[in-house]
Amino acid sequence: MRQNPIKTAIQQGRTVWGTWVTIADERLVRALAEGGFDWITIDMEHTALDWPQVDRLIGVALDSGITPLVRIPAGDVVHIKRALDLGAFGLVVPMVESVEQAREVISASHYPPQGCRSAAAASHYKRFQMTLEEYLAVANEELTLVLQIESPAGIEQVSQIAELRGCDALLVGPLDLACRLFGPTQALADEQNETFNAAVQKVIAAGKSAGCATGFHARSVEEALYWASQGMQLLAVSSDLGLLTSSAYGTMKRLRTGTVSDDA
Repeated sequence: MRQNPIKTAIQQGRTVWGTWVTIADERLVRALAEGGFDWITIDMEHTALDWPQVDRLIGVALDSGITPLVRIPAGDVVHIKRALDLGAFGLVVPMVESVEQAREVISASHYPPQGCRSAAAASHYKRFQMTLEEYLAVANEELTLVLQIESPAGIEQVSQIAELRGCDALLVGPLDLACRLFGPTQALADEQNETFNAAVQKVIAAGKSAGCATGFHARSVEEALYWASQGMQLLAVSSDLGLLTSSAYGTMKRLRTGTVSDDA
């Protein structure tokens, strides 16, 4: 019987490190697992990944010893049901902006009496190495539901969202949040950076007050470590494509400059 190590870790106050998967290649998932990441988010919101590909990626993640979450395209009943029925150990739901929306997502993600998730004899229980009866009995407690806070509207209601039973973590989407605050941008001026950081601190404070874990999708190790130092637990760093590109860029820079690293 498999349990959800990410859920256990954040409940115990530990930090877990993950990354985003955007490419439908099982070898990349295995490489991330071998690299020591605790979890991955298989991203269906901003990629061309389809359901059969997600199904295979969930399977290879579990075979490799890394916990698979799925970011669904939107927080509706159909996407929630399909991802969970494939055996995802948790969901990342984008652009949660109100208490009402959060309640609907929580309900669709949980079996009665806590919610309205439809029961089916799908492949989910096999992925947890349980019987169907065992899965139905523990799914509400084992699955990790991560709600993304990535807009001023979400920030405004984050305290109430964090208090909802069934919300396991709040994850800041930094690029969307910055774009919603300042317009399309990646580089923030000093004053903008202060406003952005203050918004993220509101998420952290709401999580601490409600006993709800918080997290951040960082673009660099330094950024991830900073937000971990601020009390966040669920830290994603870059993506499969981002890590590959960064490594390729660094390798070619060394080759072209003739630089040899100390561990070469």
